[in-house]
Amino acid sequence: MTIYSLIKKNWHIYCLMSAIIYIEEMSKPTEHIQIKKYKNKIYHCLCFHSLRLKMKDEEFVNNFFGTTKYWEEKKKIILLGKKTKKPTKENWSNQDQIFLSPMWINYVLSEIGKIPNKYSFETAIKRINHLKHYKKIPINSKKQKLKSLLKNKKLAAGAFIISMDLEFRGIQGGKPSLCMSEKYKDFLEFMLKIAQKWNWTNNKELSKVNIEHSKKRGINASPQYEFRININGLREIYGLAGPLINSHKNKCIKFHVQRSKKYINIGSNHRKNKSKEKILKYIKENPDSTTTNLQFITNTGTDVVLGHLHNLEKHGKLIKKRKGKRYIWNIK
Repeated sequence: MTIYSLIKKNWHIYCLMSAIIYIEEMSKPTEHIQIKKYKNKIYHCLCFHSLRLKMKDEEFVNNFFGTTKYWEEKKKIILLGKKTKKPTKENWSNQDQIFLSPMWINYVLSEIGKIPNKYSFETAIKRINHLKHYKKIPINSKKQKLKSLLKNKKLAAGAFIISMDLEFRGIQGGKPSLCMSEKYKDFLEFMLKIAQKWNWTNNKELSKVNIEHSKKRGINASPQYEFRININGLREIYGLAGPLINSHKNKCIKFHVQRSKKYINIGSNHRKNKSKEKILKYIKENPDSTTTNLQFITNTGTDVVLGHLHNLEKHGKLIKKRKGKRYIWNIK
């Protein structure tokens, strides 16, 4: 059974995986002071930001909303924000979003206890302690149910499938790595420990990510760390708990998993020539092609595809232009 089937079948698993989603993707209910005026008097009010899931991934947001709505109705508890009838688009970013009730994080933490990220946990506890319109549920911080991922391989795989839908990078190239800022370093170390337990990574410790390129582009990047999942680990994770919700990411993961099972190093140049022919033919018929799509056509990795593309560009047969974070390719 897939992880997304399990979280709709089992409340405890829903809470376990919701904790992963809360840490990796949700805006935290941080406190701030709001200045209000009433009858010519100024008041400084302690307020909290909304608990929100906001992503460019419409598929994931819709799926999580549907599952949360299911549990809200089944258990007759408040999980979604009062005005959240369905996912909406944020006006300025056009990203999909849903708002959660502050009781949502209270129910999640009362079920699983302390989570392995100090920032997320302390922020959640402070919000819960300031609940005024709801009756808060006690949380046992000695209970740490997420540690069950170190004993249950299927649930551990599920946590990584959800993380691949959310926070992993390198999905398109089949080299997935979980990369997060220093604020979440303790959570990364926890996830690395799980990956090591089940032999899903070759990393013995977190690697520091080079952020100089981001700084040169004017991005105020904070220190980041990562670890990578090896191909055998990817294959087992996907087999135990896949597929992903995001159809494009799932297509990429499935492609690399299947390719790893059939990989044969034939070491011949005629294969390269055929790949180049396939690339040129496909781009001619499909302008604005991406490297990711071309790997499906050639049945090779993105590193091999890029080698062909740069070679064809060098010989004046292709041109590239930047579109967002990626390049697209056309016939010259």
